[in-house]
Amino acid sequence: MPQPAQTSQQQRVAQPARQAPPRPQQQPPPLLRLLALLLAITLPTACTSAAVIKETPEYVRPCARSDPELSACIGRAIDHLRPFIVKGIPELAVPTIEPLVIPRLSMENGNGAVRVRAAFHNVTIVGASNYTVSAVKADMTTYRIDVGLRLPSIETTGRYDVSGNILLFPVRSRGEFWAGFYDIAAVVRVFGKEVATDGEKFMRIDKLLVDFNLSKGRFRVKDFLNTGNVLGEAMNQFLNQNANEIIKEMKPAAAQSISRHFKEYLNVALLRVPIRIWLRDQ
Repeated sequence: MPQPAQTSQQQRVAQPARQAPPRPQQQPPPLLRLLALLLAITLPTACTSAAVIKETPEYVRPCARSDPELSACIGRAIDHLRPFIVKGIPELAVPTIEPLVIPRLSMENGNGAVRVRAAFHNVTIVGASNYTVSAVKADMTTYRIDVGLRLPSIETTGRYDVSGNILLFPVRSRGEFWAGFYDIAAVVRVFGKEVATDGEKFMRIDKLLVDFNLSKGRFRVKDFLNTGNVLGEAMNQFLNQNANEIIKEMKPAAAQSISRHFKEYLNVALLRVPIRIWLRDQ
């Protein structure tokens, strides 16, 4: 007997379902693969270098909150740091301060006889380790510390880019510089606060102010923009004849720039050393 014809529905069921060809697995763009590789390599190193100090290291001279001479103790602790920061403290990411190298400093002064915008690059400072702590006033209930420092001299070199007006004369100069500053008295005012991370308490600097005075300064520049003309040849003589006036006018901008740099510098270290390590309750 002839077989009954299959319905269209039966035909559709009987036919195997067509499978879409497998889609090729998408690979991340080459740039993303490179970034992933760099992160895989560098993250373990970064985590290791940022480890929190667990035990009192040799460069820390602890003080006690209950010490009636707490300010004097903190002064001795700052002096105790000197030989260690001369060499640098890698575990705190603290570079050597002899010489102290600052990749960039920028400052701007828009008032007075010296109105300039200046950027300094690869600033190398020699003599910063010769400091003497002249006075300390500390209130560790509020983490307010004032430190007086004296330095016989420091010398700085680097590259500069300056534009503006000095004593009504327009100035545009770029090149290399040397400067010497002598008999320096500085006051550093630290405004800190206590912060907690992973069960440990740290001091973080919220604000840092620097003020300074010096007996004299000397300058020497090699101007790349004005070589061979009157301005370029007269620049060194002009700077040194008017050094006191220039320093006085630029001091607020310079102090602000220095404060900003050292706030970052100190916070990197302080946020790796718990308060219990350097300031004990007993």
